[in-house]
Amino acid sequence: MTIKPACLVVDDETDIRELLVMTLERMGISTDSAADVDDAKFLLSQRHYALCLTDMRLPDGNGLDLVKHIN
Repeated sequence: MTIKPACLVVDDETDIRELLVMTLERMGISTDSAADVDDAKFLLSQRHYALCLTDMRLPDGNGLDLVKHIN
């Protein structure tokens, strides 16, 4: 059994988030998504991600807050 790499997409704009998720899944990358920093932090506590794509301006913080949390 092969484990697919996982990506977390974080963007408050639904259209952009869904487009990124569709594109990544077509590439064979397992993808989860969140609309804000709090949801992203929850998902990060539940699963390991090889990649995180995040918007810089989110309703409850910014992408750099999330990067600091990951590090």
